[in-house]
Amino acid sequence: MSREERLRLRNQKVRRVFSELERKHPQWKLSALLEETARQVPPISTTTVSAIIKQYGIYAN
Repeated sequence: MSREERLRLRNQKVRRVFSELERKHPQWKLSALLEETARQVPPISTTTVSAIIKQYGIYAN
């Protein structure tokens, strides 16, 4: 599996986990959702999670 493929799969997983948490905990603030997503998909930071969710820079697909 190529690096691009692994990154694409990781980004999909991050978006899926974030969406599931958002549905499960609608009362949570964005920062809490980002932190919990980063905790569930290590090794990744909340900044990276945010960039993936918002599709900034190199994380845009």
